[in-house]
Amino acid sequence: MALSRIFLFGSTVLLLGGTAAWAQEACTTYKVQAGDNLRYIARAAYGDADLYRVIYDANVAAIGAKADLIEIGTELVLPCETQSAEPVAVVTPAAATPEPAASDSNTAAPTPALKPIGFVTGNGYAPFADETLPGGGMMTQLVEMAVFRADPGIPYNLTFINDWQAHLDALLPSGAYDLSFPWVRPNCEAPETLSPGDQTRCNDFVFSGPFYEIVDGFFAMRTSGLGAATKYAEFEGKRICRPEGFTTGVLDAVGLTAATITLTRPVEATDCFRALAAGEVDLVSIDAEVGDSALAELGLTPQVEQNPHLMTLLSLHAIAHKSNQRAVDMIGQLDAGLIEMYESGEWYDIVSTALARNSKAP
Repeated sequence: MALSRIFLFGSTVLLLGGTAAWAQEACTTYKVQAGDNLRYIARAAYGDADLYRVIYDANVAAIGAKADLIEIGTELVLPCETQSAEPVAVVTPAAATPEPAASDSNTAAPTPALKPIGFVTGNGYAPFADETLPGGGMMTQLVEMAVFRADPGIPYNLTFINDWQAHLDALLPSGAYDLSFPWVRPNCEAPETLSPGDQTRCNDFVFSGPFYEIVDGFFAMRTSGLGAATKYAEFEGKRICRPEGFTTGVLDAVGLTAATITLTRPVEATDCFRALAAGEVDLVSIDAEVGDSALAELGLTPQVEQNPHLMTLLSLHAIAHKSNQRAVDMIGQLDAGLIEMYESGEWYDIVSTALARNSKAP
């Protein structure tokens, strides 16, 4: 199922660095202090950091179109109504360049509407991406904030398509969408170590800077003894499940190739853990946060453990196909926005909130 949301960025945060905002209330004004950003102020005023759009929309004149550094002492209006926090629709997915109006030769043709940047992500990747999560997940919130940080005037649409492999095989190469996230960047500097799929990623796609680092490891039933393994050789001959779309380079790099293991590739992470519980596979290879979320969803946390000895540190990125110059340019803008988010404290606020929420999930 593909569900599309279309936005024109009308929101951002302040870059002031330091501590959180002082207490404030809606329906008043607030004077910016050291350490504030709009997420902190919105959380204090409305109890919801994602309502920062309300404050931005009401204070564009004071904040500015780019919303870079906001001077300490700037007075902001904190509106009573929060409806303006909803994203503003600018086009429909099928919208095309407007037809020229009938005119004589002295009438200039209308300016074509700016086509939104098309982002595509998918479900089943909690806490990073899932339309049932607040803000669409941690990575969705990070990407949206990075785009706005780069330029609040950039229109974009965000679509959830659950066939992750199709993002790489068809949707980005065809230009149906411009960018996809979140994806692991293989070790492109060592092409001799890459699987064919990872070689394609390195050859055909451009990666943003890292949005988040993950620990990629192995989960096993507590009764299997595999959670105590200290050498990858102990996994040889085992049946390993790794969801489709997840790079197999982490397995190949440690000798767990098609010649040494039986690899299963279902669509969803939860499918892997169902297979593990049913005894159909011996191990699930996946990153820790996604694994913990899937186990919590299935109620399998008491029966399954993560191996604490064998793991790989990876990072999550947005990607664009090299044939799409507009998308490649957008990667550069994302990187610039990401740097601003680090400096402002917004990156930490989004990540810490999402991880705290995920740890409390039943």
